[in-house]
Amino acid sequence: MKKDKISLGLLAIAGFLVASYFMVSACREYPVQYSVYGRISSLLMLLNIIVMIAWLAFDQIGLWVFICLSSLLTLFVAIVTNTVFLNYQIPLFFAVGFFVTIFKNSMVSYGLSVDRKVDALEEEHNALKAQYSNMQGTNDALKEKVIRYAALKELTARLSSSLSLDGVINIVIDNVSELVEKSDLSILFLVEEEAQELALKAVRGKAGPASIKSKKGDVFDLWVLKQRQPLLVSDTDKDFRFNLELIPEEFKRQYKSLIAAPLISNKKVIGIMRIESKEPEAYMSDDLRLLTIISDLAAIAVENAKLYHRIEELAIRDGLTGLYCHRYFKERLAEDIIKVTRIKQPLSLLMLDIDDFKGYNDKYGHIAGDIVLKVIGDSLQSSVELGDLAARYGGEEFVLILFGKGKAEAQRFAEVIRKKVEANKFILRQVETHVTASIGCATFPEDTNSGEELIRLADGALYEAKKQGRNRVCLA
Repeated sequence: MKKDKISLGLLAIAGFLVASYFMVSACREYPVQYSVYGRISSLLMLLNIIVMIAWLAFDQIGLWVFICLSSLLTLFVAIVTNTVFLNYQIPLFFAVGFFVTIFKNSMVSYGLSVDRKVDALEEEHNALKAQYSNMQGTNDALKEKVIRYAALKELTARLSSSLSLDGVINIVIDNVSELVEKSDLSILFLVEEEAQELALKAVRGKAGPASIKSKKGDVFDLWVLKQRQPLLVSDTDKDFRFNLELIPEEFKRQYKSLIAAPLISNKKVIGIMRIESKEPEAYMSDDLRLLTIISDLAAIAVENAKLYHRIEELAIRDGLTGLYCHRYFKERLAEDIIKVTRIKQPLSLLMLDIDDFKGYNDKYGHIAGDIVLKVIGDSLQSSVELGDLAARYGGEEFVLILFGKGKAEAQRFAEVIRKKVEANKFILRQVETHVTASIGCATFPEDTNSGEELIRLADGALYEAKKQGRNRVCLA
């Protein structure tokens, strides 16, 4: 553009000089001939063109400089040639100047107006673009929330369908790892009711189940347990609320940020849900808010599972002794007989009756009798092994299922139970008392292939023990 203006400027100067030369040369031919007027008129038209070129080359200042020079030149020629009509060319030059100036100003004004409109449109465009960007961000956030709420709805449905505590724990730990991103480790603690301390229940890593050495939590978990509030730690190295030196060296893990939320039910903390990452600044307040919602859902599900377990226990356990009831014993016996038949193992049944229990009740009262029943129930419960079962059959009678034990082993076990019952001391009315028990034993499939027959045979053996003088073990 600059080179073009230089070329136009040189052209305007050269053209003006050439036109001036020819016009002055024409003035020498005096008296002026008609042909000379024609040449001068042509040169004046050329000057108009040169003026326009000067405007393009030198802008408005150049325009008026060339107009003035052309006017002076024209005035000089008019005086020399005594040609009046040439003077009319001078107003024409100025008219061209004024026209160009007005045109340019109007164009400048129009251009400014256009520029202002363009700026306004550009500003409006930028505002709309920013608004669109914000709306897009809001839309993305809403989409993410909808996805999260859908996942929470599915989690609620899954938790509602499970009444097993282990099932609830697995559902919660699996879903929290998926719902909260950037989780290297997800941990669930529940509060032990008796000890009132945290107990580790589940751990999940990115690849699946994991393990940690800290089974009762660290300073962060204890803070949540005490404060009953959610916790967000952006960088464990920079958070001066906690002293990491309080964590034993063998319990330390490689994590830099974490979020944790309490599981609260009936205004009590019943557990803690925790998620941690190896990267600092991994979590935001939205993540903590989501974890809190999951923890609230988990708290309800855990309490429901515990309540269902208590109801289930009340339905199948005797209220006084804590042993299983008669109905559950019958169901379990049928199941165990099927199992031992499949694996070709024996099963023995012991039936125990407290000797002269009616006379004991009449002498010391029913409260004393209840104490005896409870103590014997506790003794039986502590004696049975894993897979065995102790139940209250009715009144002062008890039964024991010995899974996988033959007649000889069952007889030895029965003798141990009999001696335990005999060794118990009961201080009533400042008097030391004792009770004894008679036990009958029958074995499947050695004695019978029927569960009902097994009970009848064990009961018959018990009757034989009573008949022989009580406080003894008899076999079917």
